[in-house]
Amino acid sequence: MLWIIVLLMGVMFILSIKKNSARYYKNEIVSLGILGTFVGIAMGLYSFDALNIKDSMPALINGLKTAFVTSGIGISLSILISIIRPVQQNKTTLADISANQEKMIEVLESSLNNIARSANRDIISSLEQVVKQFNQNLTEQFGQNFKELNSAVKALVIWQSNYKEQIQLNEESVTQVLNSLTTVTKMQGQQEKNISNVIGNLARSSADITNNLSKSSIVITNNLKQSTQIVEENIQLLLREANGR
Repeated sequence: MLWIIVLLMGVMFILSIKKNSARYYKNEIVSLGILGTFVGIAMGLYSFDALNIKDSMPALINGLKTAFVTSGIGISLSILISIIRPVQQNKTTLADISANQEKMIEVLESSLNNIARSANRDIISSLEQVVKQFNQNLTEQFGQNFKELNSAVKALVIWQSNYKEQIQLNEESVTQVLNSLTTVTKMQGQQEKNISNVIGNLARSSADITNNLSKSSIVITNNLKQSTQIVEENIQLLLREANGR
C-alpha cells in the first residue's frame, strides 16, 4: 500500500514538471504523503499488541518510520515542484515573448516591405509624370528658343554685311590715329631732349652767376673794410687836431 502511494507521488511529480503540463499536482502529492503517514501509523498500531509490548514495538516503529518517510517524500516533492514550476513558467513566458516578438518583427517587416513597394511605385509614377512634363516643356521652350536664335543669326549676318565697310573705315581711322600718336611721341622725345639741354645750360649759367656773385661779394666786403678803416683814421686825425686847438 505504501509503495503504491510513493509510486503515485512519483508519477504526479513527473507530470507536474513537464514543460507542456497544463497543471501541477502539488496539493495531491502532499495529500498522498499525509495519507501515507496515516497508513503507516495505522499499520504500526494494527501490529501493536498491548499485552506484548516488547515484541510488538519493532512493528510499530517500522510503521511510524514508513509514515514519516512517505510524509517527507510528499513534502519534498511539493517543494521541488514549487521551485521547478516557476522556472519553467519563466522559461515558457520568455519563449512565448520571444516567439511573439519574432512574429511581430515578421509582421512589421512584411508591412514595411508593402509600404516600401507602394511608396516606390508612387514615387516612380510621380517621377515619370515629372519627366514627361519636363520633356514637353523643354521641347516647347527649345523650339521657341531655336526660332529666336535663327532670327538673331539672320540679323547678325545682315548687320555684318551692312557694317563691313564702316568697320574697315574705322580700322583705317584707328591706324591713322596710331601713326599720329607715334609722330607726337617722337616729337615729344625731341622736345624733352631740347628742354634737357636748355635746363643744363641754365644750370651752368646759374652756377657761373653764383660764383661771380660770391667773388664780387668778397671784393665788395674787402673794399668796405678798407674804406671803413680809412674813415676811422680820418676821424681820429680830425679829433686830435680839434683837441690841439
